[in-house]
Amino acid sequence: MSAEVEKWRVSTIEGVFETDLETLKQWIHEGCVLPTDKVSKGNLNWIDAGLAPMLRATFNGEAPAPPPAATEASLSDTSVTPLPDQHPVTPLPDQHLQNEPDDFELHLAEIAPPPVTRASASSTDVCANHPAKATKHICRGCANSFCEECPKFVGTSKIAICPLCGDLCGLYEKQRSKAVHQEFQGSGFGLNDLGRALRYPLQHKVALLFGAAFYGFCLLAGFRGRVLASVIMFGCISHVISQVAWGRLHRSFMPDFSAFSVVDDVVMPLVLGIGITIVTWGPTIVLLCVLIFGLISGVGVAPSEGMLSQGEENSEQISHEDLSILTDPNADPHKQAEAAKKLDQLRPGYQISKDAEKSQKELSDPTADFRMLLGYLQAPIVIVLLLLVSLAWGIFYYPMALAVAGYTESFGSVINPMVAIDTIRRMGGTYFKAFGMVLVIQMVGFVVAVIVAMITAPFALPFFGNLPATFIDGSLTFYFNLVIACILGLSLFKCADRLGISTE
Repeated sequence: MSAEVEKWRVSTIEGVFETDLETLKQWIHEGCVLPTDKVSKGNLNWIDAGLAPMLRATFNGEAPAPPPAATEASLSDTSVTPLPDQHPVTPLPDQHLQNEPDDFELHLAEIAPPPVTRASASSTDVCANHPAKATKHICRGCANSFCEECPKFVGTSKIAICPLCGDLCGLYEKQRSKAVHQEFQGSGFGLNDLGRALRYPLQHKVALLFGAAFYGFCLLAGFRGRVLASVIMFGCISHVISQVAWGRLHRSFMPDFSAFSVVDDVVMPLVLGIGITIVTWGPTIVLLCVLIFGLISGVGVAPSEGMLSQGEENSEQISHEDLSILTDPNADPHKQAEAAKKLDQLRPGYQISKDAEKSQKELSDPTADFRMLLGYLQAPIVIVLLLLVSLAWGIFYYPMALAVAGYTESFGSVINPMVAIDTIRRMGGTYFKAFGMVLVIQMVGFVVAVIVAMITAPFALPFFGNLPATFIDGSLTFYFNLVIACILGLSLFKCADRLGISTE
């Protein structure tokens, strides 16, 4: 009677199996067991297969000895009878075959034709044994495809075993999806991804309409509403980037509010948004404060024409001579009209009316911010150069700051430029392609905003602004930002192997 064979257990994505050491080495040699799979010798604890001392040589390329031929199979050891020159596959002790041993072996002998290799199989869409039937399972060893009836099913969990080589079979649709996923990931980043990003928000029309409308209304609700709008925007952007970067291209861009968390859904997007603002536009904001308030001696910006005209109007005070002209019935009518105009300017309603007129004029001018920026360029040349450099930095770094915030969700990583610079280095030309696409989308958004402001200019209200333009521009901005987030997510997804991102 032969000595008892030492049993090993191995856990793979296909299930948990029990076998002997030589067969396990054969599986490793064939690539069926990976170093990250778990193994256990006898009843010992599970460890990574690559860490097992008795298996290291096999993982390093040492060919295993041929496994001994199986001489008998019984119901007690619940093993599957192997074909000639093949190794046995043994499930866990608590698993059992659904048929009697003799019937099972007879059935296996009846359906097992000569081995069919992958090269001889006509198509993976149909069964290798029954060409009229669609593929349900595919063998990971010989890569032959089988219908639902061909594989042998072992144990209570119905694990599919290849009838030709005895290796494990997986679901064909799952393997096909995985292959398509890998092919798409390795296809490179290009204009097709830009089109995919433009279509991405439209895949979820209800969420897009609701999110855009809610974001637009928040912009009309004062400072608190704008803060809430920023939280919503950065929350959606980071969610889209992370989901797309992981390969979940069909997930909704709206976070899962069924498991609402104040920290994850409110605080974290706000903190990430603050971090992005600091690292991208922080230098520009500081320089603008210097220019506006003249924090450095001699650096103040000259007042605009509107401020000068307002100062001149305030300097026109009515004098005693003007009062005497108003009370003199024989005075010159022209001088009386000028004195009356000066007296009219002293009424409180006049100044309010002038401020309202000025406010409406500024709000109806879509180029007011641009002309204000030109006014800042009248500052000393050093400050102007620093301002231009900070603007260039913000424009170039902003997309990467969003990308880092999306796939790390870490405030420390966002405000650390070295993380983003290292990410750009790893992505190489892919980032610059993504940056160019983001820049185009931002320019299109700016042009659309100017057009909307010009069309809705008659609806501008003093002190309230152009409410229709704010709402429409906010809704379109919501869409454009989702497109930008998808572009960045796709660029990260295509570089996942270089960035260490685990995709699905």
